[in-house]
Amino acid sequence: MSPEPLSRPSRIALRALRPGPAPVRPTPRAARWRVTGPADHPFVRHLRRQPYPAAGPEADVLILDGRWPAGGAGALLDAYRRADGRQLTLVHGGAGGGSLLRGLAAGDGRPVGTVALREPTPAALRRTAGLLTAPAAADELTVAADGTVHTLGWRAAPLPGRVPRFAGATVLVTGGLGGLGSRLAVALAAAGAVPVLLDVRTPDDAPPDVRRMLTLLRRRCPRARLLTLDLTDPAAARAALAGLRPTAIVHCAGRIAGGTGVRLGPAEVDALVAAKVATLETVLATVRTKRLRAVLTFGSLTAHGAHPGLAGYALANELLHRATARYAAAHPAVRCCTAEWSLWSGAGMARQVSRVAARQLGMVPVPVATGVAAATRLLAALVDAPPDEDLPDSLLVCGERPGTQGAWSGRPEGVPGVDAALVVPPGGDLDTAMRAVAEAAAGGAALIPDGTAGPGAPLLVRATVTGDGVDCVVRSGADPDGPALRSSRYRLLPAGT
Repeated sequence: MSPEPLSRPSRIALRALRPGPAPVRPTPRAARWRVTGPADHPFVRHLRRQPYPAAGPEADVLILDGRWPAGGAGALLDAYRRADGRQLTLVHGGAGGGSLLRGLAAGDGRPVGTVALREPTPAALRRTAGLLTAPAAADELTVAADGTVHTLGWRAAPLPGRVPRFAGATVLVTGGLGGLGSRLAVALAAAGAVPVLLDVRTPDDAPPDVRRMLTLLRRRCPRARLLTLDLTDPAAARAALAGLRPTAIVHCAGRIAGGTGVRLGPAEVDALVAAKVATLETVLATVRTKRLRAVLTFGSLTAHGAHPGLAGYALANELLHRATARYAAAHPAVRCCTAEWSLWSGAGMARQVSRVAARQLGMVPVPVATGVAAATRLLAALVDAPPDEDLPDSLLVCGERPGTQGAWSGRPEGVPGVDAALVVPPGGDLDTAMRAVAEAAAGGAALIPDGTAGPGAPLLVRATVTGDGVDCVVRSGADPDGPALRSSRYRLLPAGT
């Protein structure tokens, strides 16, 4: 019996990925170095005690300590400019910054590296010195106290969740007048919570869809409140939030800026970081924690890998992740999780990214209803979990189309988005079907063929977008995972052509 024709792509579901250490064994290399950083830093002292190589690869080295410093973006951008073709390697003790560096390099094709050195033991210092000109990695290299090295690995994990029943609990929602924050507030109210929305904007500044959400929120929970305040102003936050005893905090605040080919300056990067990180730190330092049980922060997978044009936004999300982890370490009774999402469709900052750009990043956008339901259930799990339950403190959540996705690359930004599949009956026009499927996968973008090969009783055509190409593969409809019978490659044409 022939498979049923597919008239549309499969329903989008969510894939959850949990990070963990992945051991690596990079080959150590002696390097000629030039250091920017505190002269009394243990790694600087170690380098200066060693014989300086007479020859070898060159590297500029930027040293940062355990917290992202004021002016950190300016220091990194300046070091990147001064490296002038040499490899720039960032060595830090927890401050971060690798996402910004990798994003810059992805746009320029320059060699960069990031090494996290948490404990400056003799073994760790020796190993770090040998990594200054290590080949570029998708994430930073972390050197343990015994000198072993690991990078970030990912494994599929179930998305934690409970039936959300908040029973009158106060939940703060930062960025409450955003498309995402307002929808989450409505879902929380439907589950019995009393949302308190925090935003620098007023309802008059909000778009029509958000104003509709506010009307719905007031109907569902007349006790819900909206506080207009600038969370980057600690004094204003203390005055507005005094006395609040929330059960949970959902941090959706943030800004996005950038785009391919756009180079941000230090002031723009600092503003992106403040909108994500300073706002969270202000809330956490201000509200009373006696009843606080959970903190859920909304990050982005751009914190990982290399994202040209979104380097500043990637840094803000990386530092958000680190700030959430610091708070969790200092407050073990509060369950904290950073949910790092792929692009959302229809709400939030992802609306500013075009559909084709999303496809080129290899992402299937997260539907709003699906994502809001998952986030609400995740928050319920954080609130209700017993202390010994193993809940993730970090989770990456992305969209996928079950049954049509390709092989996962192992990288979160490489989750493939197979966006179209079609069964072609015997005698059907295979060339037309392949092009139609490719155009559907690319969101209607203009395409030109890049070459074809191979033959066709019914056949299954699948299309996957990777980078600026769309790969169509034809297999037997009776054996969808069997060998390819024919393949075609299309290239996306620039917009407007």
